[in-house]
Amino acid sequence: MRALPSATTVCRVLIGLDRAGASGTLHVHGEGRRATISLESSQIVGANIDRRVATSHRHVFENVLQMCTWEGLILRLVQAPAAATWWKLAEPVPARTVALQTMRAAVKGVDTASVRSGLGNTTYHLTEAGESLFRGAELRPEETAVLFWLRRGVPAEDLLTLTGCGLAGYRFVWMLKLLGAASPKAGGSYPLLLRKRRQMRKQVSAHALLDLPEGAGGRDARIALRKLVRDLHPDRFGERAPPALRRASGEIVTALVDAEARIASGRAD
Repeated sequence: MRALPSATTVCRVLIGLDRAGASGTLHVHGEGRRATISLESSQIVGANIDRRVATSHRHVFENVLQMCTWEGLILRLVQAPAAATWWKLAEPVPARTVALQTMRAAVKGVDTASVRSGLGNTTYHLTEAGESLFRGAELRPEETAVLFWLRRGVPAEDLLTLTGCGLAGYRFVWMLKLLGAASPKAGGSYPLLLRKRRQMRKQVSAHALLDLPEGAGGRDARIALRKLVRDLHPDRFGERAPPALRRASGEIVTALVDAEARIASGRAD
């Protein structure tokens, strides 16, 4: 946990530089020590810590992880092209890739109570920064599962029970929250209602109506139903909502409940 605040700072900066396609040298100072990370168009082309030069992607990751143990970090980007070539990596590595590897290591082993406290019971969604972070990334199985749900919105309290997620996925969402790659998203009930109304008119499958992949089972259907009903129940729109809107909301909720029942009984087709 000691490294986590500095790791979050460094990794958020790296992700920002990656999204901006930045070039230059990021100077990092802390506890009387110095490190540099050189970038060309968002790609890390070299790194050193206390004048020790990284010679591989692994060395870059180890250098960044080590600097994250320093307290009181000061970061400064100098936007000037690097002149030297002898210290450059044979193959550049995207800044976002190093940020992802570093944060994975920083949150590893964090206790569940700390993660639960950080996430609360909010519904989380993948942000634009999150989409950029995982562009071309090599994902672990639980990360792939979590991203599927984040793109649809997932209550934190459901993460531990969702198929393929578990404790590792729960911690992963917390990591994404720290990076600004996942966040709560308020509202959305009206657009969601209109989308579900269109799907009902098109007579989409039970799985599609519940925003599930074809083949998902009863447990996933129950979780998806609970999440959708939270946003679409007539009571969510208030007593002053037009009668037609409340009526449409009731019809959609009824269709969602029926879709969940069909999946649970194996009659989804």
